[in-house]
Amino acid sequence: MRKIQPKISIIVPVYNVEKYIHRCIESILSQTFSDFELIIIDDGSTDMSGTICDKFAKNDSRIQVIHIKNGGVSNARNTGIAHAQGDYLMFCDSDDYVEINWCSELYEAINQVGNILPVSGIKVLYNIGEQKKEIIRAFHQKESIEKDKYFETYKKGLSGGVWCKIYDRKIITENSIFFDIGVNRGEDLLFNLSYMCHMDSVVTIPSITYNYVHSNENSLMNRYRKDLFNVTTMVYYAWQNFFKQNNVNRELIKEFATYYYINFINTFKNTFDERNKDNLIKKLSYNHHILNSKEFNECIGLADTSKEDNRYIKLLAMKNYYFLWVAEQLLKVKNYCKKNYFPHRYFKKN
Repeated sequence: MRKIQPKISIIVPVYNVEKYIHRCIESILSQTFSDFELIIIDDGSTDMSGTICDKFAKNDSRIQVIHIKNGGVSNARNTGIAHAQGDYLMFCDSDDYVEINWCSELYEAINQVGNILPVSGIKVLYNIGEQKKEIIRAFHQKESIEKDKYFETYKKGLSGGVWCKIYDRKIITENSIFFDIGVNRGEDLLFNLSYMCHMDSVVTIPSITYNYVHSNENSLMNRYRKDLFNVTTMVYYAWQNFFKQNNVNRELIKEFATYYYINFINTFKNTFDERNKDNLIKKLSYNHHILNSKEFNECIGLADTSKEDNRYIKLLAMKNYYFLWVAEQLLKVKNYCKKNYFPHRYFKKN
């Protein structure tokens, strides 16, 4: 056990990641900033993950491994928070890995004056099968953003994840800010929005400190989600509540709606995922329900859709998904025929 209180407690939930856990732990132990404790929560793994973590703990006194029954990532993180002793908290997913400056960049930023949430850049790596791609999500410069502008991190794809941030443990414990164990998607954003209500501002860090890896085909991010619409509306209301609490102006709310209405559109596509075994009528009926929902129509009513296909927006306005689906199928047939059978001149615009 550590006798001296560490500056940072790093929490890593682990579940059946024996292929990736070595890389994750080794990257954390390679930090240029060394004053941390590493709390690994083995969430009931059935492979060798827990054993691997125990071996690391035998060789480094900073590591504590806690074995619990499987209860999901939110429960595992909450367990880590309950055992943490550091002044600050950081989170890492067990199939990801971090750069050597991960702790140092974020720790340096949080020691500035005021209650601030530092946010660094990340690299998203897609390594599933033959799909290999890298995407950088980062800010161009270091600056301070007032908390009512937290939406700026959403536009960069950095508002939700807890891995590129550092948190004041005292604020979390005193205000009972924990991960909702009843939610298994969007829980990171709910946590961040709750935490931001106690902050003064966000500090953006242009450095890339975290590598988010899409290589585990069994991860939540790669699954069909039958409850995706419910999750989308839940997160939508979380943002709306945050805007109200922080007196965000209407223009920013409209900008949010412009971005977020795409999330609702994606729920249509999710319904037709090949892993959804519902019949066609049930799928059409479900999307018709989404199209006529209060949340979707409120969002699209606020959104600026001037850059979208005007014909598609008009179809959405009819609030009849059955008709919308038929129109989409006819367009697919037209495009297929145009490409494979008929001369281009038959399809010239009037």
